Amino acid sequence: MSTYYWGFWYALIFLSRVPGPYLKRIDKDVQQAAMWFYPVVGAILGLVLITLVFLCFQYNPQAPVLLVAALTLALWVYFTGAMHLDGVADTADAWVGGLGSHERTLEIMKDPRVGSMAVAAMAVVLLVKFAAISALLEQAHNNNGLLLSGLLLIPMLARTGIIGLMATTSYVRKQGMVSNTQNAATKSKVAVMSIVWMLLAIPILQEKTLLLLIVWAVLLVGYRHALNKRLGGYTGDTLGAAVEIQEAVLLAALVL
Repeated sequence: MSTYYWGFWYALIFLSRVPGPYLKRIDKDVQQAAMWFYPVVGAILGLVLITLVFLCFQYNPQAPVLLVAALTLALWVYFTGAMHLDGVADTADAWVGGLGSHERTLEIMKDPRVGSMAVAAMAVVLLVKFAAISALLEQAHNNNGLLLSGLLLIPMLARTGIIGLMATTSYVRKQGMVSNTQNAATKSKVAVMSIVWMLLAIPILQEKTLLLLIVWAVLLVGYRHALNKRLGGYTGDTLGAAVEIQEAVLLAALVL
């Protein structure tokens, strides 16, 4: 089996709760090859979400939008195993509790205990996503099916975004879950992926594509600046937080 075959399964198992085959290889080459498939995992997530929405409205065209939105968000969280939400919690606690200190921020980020800022940050992210999904479904239900395609594109963009962060910033810990993938995150890889997603976005979202991509770019630049200013780079937790923040902001931007 090729490195990319195992890389696909590694990415899927690492970033989701989807069961896969026993990984006979989990070496550095496989982990680096897996990065190509991060956006593919996002696409699989999007297809799963769209399928759930389709089945709900196919079974009952008058299904309550809020209930379908809640089920969609629940499946979204389950698919990822809440791994990225954990990053939101740890990053929020560390960012506030670190009081501007690089060392203190990293120390708190490793603490498994959850503080009030962690709970508040997770609640805000989930609330924004729930409200945006509800509005998205409401608009899609009123014969604007293009908006529903955002459920496919946004998870892909969010996972491409973290590769961009890895390619342009440094990993600040000596060893961690993503340390072996640092060298695989190259600017050329990010450029290729970004071009592919932009070409996909044009027919999917049409006139909304440019706005969404501008918001995405500004968000990533701002987040990268904050990481470099506080930490001098990124950690696994800040990448997880980046996924959730991108998804929430892009969903809101798409609806608005």
